[in-house]
Amino acid sequence: MTLWAAICAAAVAAVHALTSGVGPRLGSYRTGLLTLAVFLLAAMYSARKRSLWLSVRWLRAAARLPRAIARRMVTADRLETWRTIHITLGISALLPFWWHVNAGPATPLERLIFVLVFLVVGSGLCGTLIHDLMPPAMRKRPDYEVRLEDVETAYHQIYIEAEETILGHSEQLVRLYLAEVRPLLIGSQPPARLFFATLAGRDPAAAACGHARRAAAGLSGDRQLFERLIDLAATKIRLELNRFNLRLSAAWLVFHIALVAIFGVAVVFHIAGALYYVGLP
Repeated sequence: MTLWAAICAAAVAAVHALTSGVGPRLGSYRTGLLTLAVFLLAAMYSARKRSLWLSVRWLRAAARLPRAIARRMVTADRLETWRTIHITLGISALLPFWWHVNAGPATPLERLIFVLVFLVVGSGLCGTLIHDLMPPAMRKRPDYEVRLEDVETAYHQIYIEAEETILGHSEQLVRLYLAEVRPLLIGSQPPARLFFATLAGRDPAAAACGHARRAAAGLSGDRQLFERLIDLAATKIRLELNRFNLRLSAAWLVFHIALVAIFGVAVVFHIAGALYYVGLP
């Protein structure tokens, strides 16, 4: 989807270069209404995710049609299809918005809307990139959870297992566990390290547990048990990355929706001001 978004953005830039004079010819009202219409169509994706009202009626209509047509209609109603349309319309709305900006001088409110539009589109592109990265991460890394509460439960289970494992063993093992492994179990990896591990597709546990694995060389009889404790710490660190990715995939959406809400309020004031001071064309 990131590649598709880049193609759409390039297409918008190319079409605008060929139609730079369209904005002044259409005027502020037509280009503004066209921009608003495209953005509203793009916002239908959010409504589709939160309500099945449209989907139910769409599928009822598909049930009355021939099987081949109905199958295509069912495919068209998938969230993946809606997401593709949402991204396409969201970027395509930049074209009439560009015409609208070129149609006349900008007020301070219109400059704010200009900034908000690119923040909304930019946050959407960041979300597209995040969701393109997340599925490969979930397939490659073991013990991946899909709910934050499951991650917290796994943390607790790993810690209890590690604490019970060292009971009754040598003082050297316990000392190494307290110095090397327990800090990994009760501590947290820096968010920046987890973020770059996601971008690069790396396992952060390898670097974080490196010192503990080197310390295991000094053990003799308990070395295999200590390696088991390090493996538990590595699993915990992978779960940290799991939790970071889950939070990241949700946090960008909150930011995106907040920007959309602010943009909507600014557009309402913009339209009201245009109608009050200029009137209908």
